[in-house]
Amino acid sequence: MGRVAPRVWYSLTCLMLLAVSGCGQHQAGAGEGTAGDAITTGLVADLQESGFQVNPGYARLYTQQDCKDATYPLLKNCLLNNPAAPYVVPVVKTWPNEYVDPAMVNAFGRTRPGYTTAYRLDPRDAIVLYGKMPPPGRYMGLQTWESSQRGQWKTSDYLKWERTADRPVPMQYLFDTIPPDGRRSGRVQSTSALGDTVNNVVMERQSGYSFEKNRYFIITPSATTDRAVRRTLQAQGVPGEDIFTEQIPARDNLGSIGPLGMGKDAIDFFTAFRYAVPDPGQEQAADKWRKNPPLTVLRVRAPDSLGPVQRYGSLSFEKRTANSEAHLAGDLGNLVSAVCDRVSSTAHLQTSDCTQPPSASSLIPNLVRDYGWIGPYCREINMNCLGDQQDAAYFFAPPLPLDSGQVYAVVDTLATETGNATYTALSVNDASLLAGVANVLDTTLKGSADGYANTVKNSGKFFVHYFTRDCAVLRGLPGWPKNCTEITTQMLPSHLNTSAEGDPALHGMFMASLRDYIKPGTERGPDSSELLTPRILTFTQPGK
Repeated sequence: MGRVAPRVWYSLTCLMLLAVSGCGQHQAGAGEGTAGDAITTGLVADLQESGFQVNPGYARLYTQQDCKDATYPLLKNCLLNNPAAPYVVPVVKTWPNEYVDPAMVNAFGRTRPGYTTAYRLDPRDAIVLYGKMPPPGRYMGLQTWESSQRGQWKTSDYLKWERTADRPVPMQYLFDTIPPDGRRSGRVQSTSALGDTVNNVVMERQSGYSFEKNRYFIITPSATTDRAVRRTLQAQGVPGEDIFTEQIPARDNLGSIGPLGMGKDAIDFFTAFRYAVPDPGQEQAADKWRKNPPLTVLRVRAPDSLGPVQRYGSLSFEKRTANSEAHLAGDLGNLVSAVCDRVSSTAHLQTSDCTQPPSASSLIPNLVRDYGWIGPYCREINMNCLGDQQDAAYFFAPPLPLDSGQVYAVVDTLATETGNATYTALSVNDASLLAGVANVLDTTLKGSADGYANTVKNSGKFFVHYFTRDCAVLRGLPGWPKNCTEITTQMLPSHLNTSAEGDPALHGMFMASLRDYIKPGTERGPDSSELLTPRILTFTQPGK
């Protein structure tokens, strides 16, 4: 057979792969419409003409149900997924010589045969993801993590974390292998950050307002490959400022990152695009975007003719800042006392968290500063970083029981009101899965402390919210029932439900978490050391 012209060959290939890869399924257009077939056809043809290998992939939605159906059964860990939004993940076609770990097949939701969400990278590889961004909202961002690596933790590191009295996460989620509990597998779960997120603030500063606009992302360990793909995109009419590169660094401050390659011992990667809190009136459009993400995924490999691979250097994270909340500490103490008095007198519940507050009455702050919970550290000691990122300040509570009538009050500053967050989410997490199951956003939390304005200064800068199985016990409290989230057994199974997915020892237990996303005027989350530590107060009913 004679040589088929590259553009014609790609058109034929696209038609053959359409049913399995989503290739060319979107409308053409490089302007405000979807970046689809017109861009893709020319891009693939030009890349192939330059000697690139190209494999079309597709994007899929990763949901809470995928956590229960796929991730937990395979990894015994849902990685503290954020329930504020599902994730869009690129699914790539495996290379012929790529090792596919059986334990990772379908780990992030069922994929088509021959495709994977946990991929390896040759030094010349890149993942190219592009298309129309979602409708206006308060957050979107793309991030890649190291998914797993060859190694085994030291007993001393394990014991250090096991003996940490206020450790927020059960040990089984911090140190585990692939497959889980395969002590001799020689491979550990990592889910550790490789750099800062390319979020909507980053996009806006480089290319202007980016929601509902076409944007292009290159994920690669090679500056050589990146330059070649960028040139090819620009030759298709894509403005250079609309292209963003997520650099896979060669090392971090604690050592090298790797090895790369297709072999069994190489590290693998996982990428996710997260879109959260659509603007008012955009909910239907947001749901439509998520259900059928108008994104194209290509996996490419540069030819040797491009010359030596230029690896990116050392990983660095952008410095975080925050408005100090220290001047509000007295007001927070007064609010905690007022909540304790009101719950005791109105709901007739009991607590010891006010008169003699134990350490467990506070959410765990400063995971990065106090615990070193960040990608490089986790990789060095072979700990699972649970998808760490720099776009939010995190606070966690350890697993707490629900099924004996307990009521929990979370009291803190509302970072959107102190100028420290673009949005705030107070989450319910199922401890038996380490999975997010519900969120309370700042729009609900705002004003929840106003009922205490007569005795507490600056009440508008705080929130009070309750979690329990039955909110009726709080009838008569300020803001009831809006200020209470009922954690149903459909949301989080009872400890008596022996058939529920998850760790039986943690059934009926929830973990509260507070996330403050993106300090206004910066590209990252606030510095948590400048924020007040949230209090979580446990109330019980007499006789229970």
